[in-house]
Amino acid sequence: MLISTCRFGQLGNRLALLSHLIAYGYETGRPVVDLAFGKYARHFTGTAINPYLVRFPAKRDIFSYLPLPWEYGRQWFNRLKSPPRGWQIIQGYEPVNHACLMLEDVVHTETKLVLIQGWYVRASQSMKKHESVVREYFTPLPKYQENIENLMQPLRERYDVLVGLHIRAGDYRLLLNGAYIYPLTNWRLLMEKMASLLPNQKVGFLICSDEDYRSQIDEFTGLNIHFGTGQMIEDLYSLARCDYLIGPPSTYSLWAAFYGRVPIYELPKNQAMPEQVAQLTLERFRIYTNT
Repeated sequence: MLISTCRFGQLGNRLALLSHLIAYGYETGRPVVDLAFGKYARHFTGTAINPYLVRFPAKRDIFSYLPLPWEYGRQWFNRLKSPPRGWQIIQGYEPVNHACLMLEDVVHTETKLVLIQGWYVRASQSMKKHESVVREYFTPLPKYQENIENLMQPLRERYDVLVGLHIRAGDYRLLLNGAYIYPLTNWRLLMEKMASLLPNQKVGFLICSDEDYRSQIDEFTGLNIHFGTGQMIEDLYSLARCDYLIGPPSTYSLWAAFYGRVPIYELPKNQAMPEQVAQLTLERFRIYTNT
């Protein structure tokens, strides 16, 4: 069994870790329990049936209905430093040589229970083999899919190419003194550049953000601008249905790129953005495999 107690960051970070645990669990036959994903459990088909105790494989039983104090268990596991017999603790609080710990390399085959306390833990080999299992588990609920379809179908019919823009603000205003906050004039330059890279095609832009820019739409006059619904899951999976993605370094937009197999371009810090935009080519977009 794998038990994760890591409550690190927001939705994108939680998806990044749990997706690898699921892939590794599927590969090795180990059940997975995540004691930190409950905040987001109600949004996905694989987790909604276990809103109190997120598990893989998903199953419905008595624990699906009992709001037991799992948070106390998570805190106890997090404080555990010396593993009982047959257990293994993988901390993963920091990168090792600028890389995550790989479960395929560190888990002892004879270990019965693996306790994962940190975020810098992955299972890249397993993810490469079982990404379809991960995508199925994290399918958004039908109510979200319906709203996404209502937004995206008309756009797909209207445009030859749809470019998703993740304009993250909010907490990024504090990250590195706002290094990844860009004025709307820079976003406009970026959109104009993308349109020039796709000649003879009708290009639309879908803006998804944690702030509402509808009142500033005049900043984008002459461009084909549309906005996401503003709902966290719907925006994420709408981005996953675009043809290209652009945004600052963020596990949120990386998850959209992975889930939808969409080429993504991660923006540089704001001071370098105008120069980098001028040099942008379609070859700078990459396919993100979540490995």
